[in-house]
Amino acid sequence: MAGDTYELLRTVLIDDLQFLEDDVVPSATRTEVGLDSVAMTELATVLSTRLGFEIHDYELLDATTVADVARLLEERRLAAGAVSPQ
Repeated sequence: MAGDTYELLRTVLIDDLQFLEDDVVPSATRTEVGLDSVAMTELATVLSTRLGFEIHDYELLDATTVADVARLLEERRLAAGAVSPQ
């Protein structure tokens, strides 16, 4: 998992979606963080805007942990040829 991608995800979850900082750790499951299907839709929208390529909520729902989401985002970023988030 690329550090920049994880940090962007963490920032979005904490600052934009208002999840608790202590809950947003790589090993945390979606349930432990509080990411229900509505929150995943919001997350997909914010990430698509920030990263410059489309991410769908159904893709994010396939990820079990925060680290899995970050890995998915990094894979998609590389496939899209996008630059690393800053």
